[in-house]
Amino acid sequence: MSPLLLITLALITYVSRAVAVVLLPRPSPRFETILSRIPAPIFASLATATLLGDGGGPVDGPTLAAAAGALLLSPARSLLLCLIGGAAGYAAGVLLG
Repeated sequence: MSPLLLITLALITYVSRAVAVVLLPRPSPRFETILSRIPAPIFASLATATLLGDGGGPVDGPTLAAAAGALLLSPARSLLLCLIGGAAGYAAGVLLG
């Protein structure tokens, strides 16, 4: 994955979510309750699935570094900060790899 592709994907993700926050109405209280009860392991399993390469083995170093960078900033609960952490991790992985 090239740095340009990673930045493009990050921008698409961030802009699409920002547009949804601005344009879509707030969910009903009942739906918000349901969303708040979705367990974190479901999201963790989705993230883990993206880290598996062909044949179930781990992906390359820069991709793992990107995941680590995003994970380090995830306690901030900010998509933008996670994207920045992922991009920084990927760049570090490319430079060190």
